[in-house]
Amino acid sequence: MSSTPEIQKLADEALHAALNDTEAGRFDEAEALFRGVLQLQPGRAEAHFGLGFLAQRGGRPEDAIPHFAEALQAAPSEAAYWFAYLEALMAARQYATARELIALGRKQGLAGPEIDAAERQLETAGEPTQQETDAATALYQLGKKDKAGDMARSLTERFPQHPFGWKLLGGVLYGKRAYPEALEAMRKAATYGPDDVETLCNLALMLKRVGLLEETRSVLERAVELEPESTRAHNYLAATLHEMGRPKEALASAEAALAIDPDHLEAMSSLAVILDHLGRSTEAIAAYRRVLAQDPDQSDAHGNMLFCMSHMESFTLDELYAEHLRFGKRLEARFAKLRKKHAPRPANGPLRIGFVSGDLRNHAIATFIEPIFRELSKRPSLDLFVYYNHPLQDETTRHLRSYIAHWLDIGALDDDTFDARVRADRIDILVDLTGHTAYNRLPVFARKPAPVQVSWLGYPGTTGLKAMDYYLCDPYLVPPGRYDHLFTEKLAHLPAVAFQPGAEAPEVAPLPALANGYLTFGSFNRLSKISRQVVAAWGRLLRALPDARLLIGGMPAGGAGRDQLEGWLREEEIDLARIDFHGRISTWEYLELHAQVDICLDTFPYTGGTTTMYALYMGVPTLTLECDSIAGRQTSCLLTHHGLQQFIAHDLDEFVQKGIAASRDQKALAALRASLRETSPLWTQAGVARIADGVEQAFLTMWQRWRKGLPPVAFKALQD
Repeated sequence: MSSTPEIQKLADEALHAALNDTEAGRFDEAEALFRGVLQLQPGRAEAHFGLGFLAQRGGRPEDAIPHFAEALQAAPSEAAYWFAYLEALMAARQYATARELIALGRKQGLAGPEIDAAERQLETAGEPTQQETDAATALYQLGKKDKAGDMARSLTERFPQHPFGWKLLGGVLYGKRAYPEALEAMRKAATYGPDDVETLCNLALMLKRVGLLEETRSVLERAVELEPESTRAHNYLAATLHEMGRPKEALASAEAALAIDPDHLEAMSSLAVILDHLGRSTEAIAAYRRVLAQDPDQSDAHGNMLFCMSHMESFTLDELYAEHLRFGKRLEARFAKLRKKHAPRPANGPLRIGFVSGDLRNHAIATFIEPIFRELSKRPSLDLFVYYNHPLQDETTRHLRSYIAHWLDIGALDDDTFDARVRADRIDILVDLTGHTAYNRLPVFARKPAPVQVSWLGYPGTTGLKAMDYYLCDPYLVPPGRYDHLFTEKLAHLPAVAFQPGAEAPEVAPLPALANGYLTFGSFNRLSKISRQVVAAWGRLLRALPDARLLIGGMPAGGAGRDQLEGWLREEEIDLARIDFHGRISTWEYLELHAQVDICLDTFPYTGGTTTMYALYMGVPTLTLECDSIAGRQTSCLLTHHGLQQFIAHDLDEFVQKGIAASRDQKALAALRASLRETSPLWTQAGVARIADGVEQAFLTMWQRWRKGLPPVAFKALQD
């Protein structure tokens, strides 16, 4: 194709966009653009170099080589092209061609430390003996990791182009939770052994650990392509796709793994989690039970099952509590011998409070704990510690960190080391902010590393651990005396729960019904909360208000779950033209979407928490059906704090009646919408300060009882 000025301009623009996408980590988009450039200008050096770079980065040096060769042919004076081509040849173990390229480069004046290093590597290009690899593998399998690591390092020094030493070293370092170093070693193993599926799976595990999900997916797709019968590769791909918010594809990968090996424990666990998040709770429970039947000590799967059960109407409160007790009993039995007595504490000085969480990032829990951290950091009676259990460090993490005197990232610490660290820090009260949700450290709490242990915020129910002394709660959410028998912990009641909605939120919009001439209901809850019974309740309300519409936000990528919801709505005789579906979007866009909603509709038996709070901040009340469980009372608790009992129903008939009544009083809805943000007791400065006073008093009360040798007891902080 002749290069006219128009074609030149198009090619330049596409190349610029491809480079931007590469820098931003959008590799699929970048590849498509580079190929588009070559369609316009087949010999364009920069495009060939870009495709070579992407292939090399993806662990495919053989695919990179022809592109680097083309780039070098088009621009032989570009030193970067020589070195990239040479690196790909070395990675592909094409040593003879690499030697020829070095010789040619020397003739043309190529020089520098890179080419000198390549020559030195070629001198040592070779491989260890079978006896050496067998001996190193045996050391690793026998648990002699330090000796295996020493041998691995020796092999990488002697045979830097051979994958075995790097692979072994990566495994040793990962076992020691030295994640960045392990990832670097495993990247080299994959570079020098790009067709080794075990190495690719190991690399993917490490990439996922540090949050590089797009690269993880790419590596695993190559592993599956190389070895379609690899259960491990399919399972890792399922977990990665699930974390990327692509549950439909994740489900297919988990099912592929189990088709190969129906008894694969990890794949069954992945399947259970995916089904759970898709709202297929009954199937998820069956999968969790299959996992626990094979291995009753799978505490993560057991905890996930408890969380799933709390979303379902088919379990009574007593059944839920009994299952939580089974979890706690089994977990604590494993660590009973590891418990140690706590040394006496000095009578003076601030209380040392440790908070344990994996959610101190862009996560719902951060919106509740931020105002508490802000206020407690000012209290001289308290010395705050945070033990953060997630690899991701985002802007929210950095903001929260600014309030904390002592912050330790513990994601890389095993249970023994974390337990020892809490004891070394002489923590007086250790607070769990996670419960039975992801990134919890309940196995460490089971060891009782602190004299007083508390659960709060992360989970609407008991941990099931007798080692957990207290559960901090709201008196409207957990009325004194009503649920005490469903907790292993003693209940400590606070004035309320605080909330930090964020200064960047959009302004409150006028009531949309006034301009639309019809009412719009909305739901922003997780898909797993929307059951057939929930859709039936919504359907009754929509049939009673035939002009009303329903907006459903937060739908997973790829349309997962939408077919199921549409089918249920059809069964309710609801015209789908009245329904607007929205996928997952940024927090700002999510909040802005409330400008289209007049009243939110709650889920049950697991009602809204953060979604209800954000809706209130945007001036939108939530119509809720209060249920018996604590999870079923979250929205009614928040509405009660705001004096909005008119939106709390106690049966389905009342749910419909109250929805109709609220929809007909648009003047009241408009007035409420305009006032909520400025008057809430949960995020105004005075309200937050009072809640923090309650938290401080609760900690002091707990500590005074322990100092006196008294057992934990239910109490209320800040008596009215």
